[in-house]
Amino acid sequence: MTIIVGLTGGIASGKTTIVKLLKKNKLAVQDSDLVVKRIYSKPKTKFITYLKKINLGKSLKRKKIDKKIIREEIFNNSKKRKNLEKYIHKEIKKDRDIFLQKQKQKKTRLVFLDIPLLFENKLEKICDYVILLYAPLKLRKKRAIKRRGMNKEILEKIIKTQLTDKTKRNKSDFVVNTSKNINRSLNNVLNIIDLIKENQ
Repeated sequence: MTIIVGLTGGIASGKTTIVKLLKKNKLAVQDSDLVVKRIYSKPKTKFITYLKKINLGKSLKRKKIDKKIIREEIFNNSKKRKNLEKYIHKEIKKDRDIFLQKQKQKKTRLVFLDIPLLFENKLEKICDYVILLYAPLKLRKKRAIKRRGMNKEILEKIIKTQLTDKTKRNKSDFVVNTSKNINRSLNNVLNIIDLIKENQ
């Protein structure tokens, strides 16, 4: 049996770093961020057509997508945001289904699904366990604002679309604090893996 572990956390909670380290440790991870990156960096004709259909055509510059324009547009228009999320989530699900099928065929004992909006999209039901990566909101804001194309207004709007840390903590099986040493955070995750395996 393949154990499915959901990995989640709010914006700038350290997910990207932990996912990279888990991959370095030869663990099987379906990386949602990587799927999204591929969608935007090598846009297929159907995605370009869809952006035009949902009135996000002005983000297109010679078959390249300006993510800053998209971010500004969708966080000022909930209809556009929901329409875009619908497409993105469908593509991530396709990738996730292929990933899980392959890992089950290989009889991989434990796999990770990196899902930023796991609880928001009620995807905890497909996981055997959920690990929440947590850092205080003040620190996450400090980390996030350093990102390219980010500003305070957009950051606040992103945070509002996500469940509160308290709600996520109550819904998670394990919580890992990522506010300190990143190696300590990784070790905590690896210890959780051992614990899960022992209980199976």
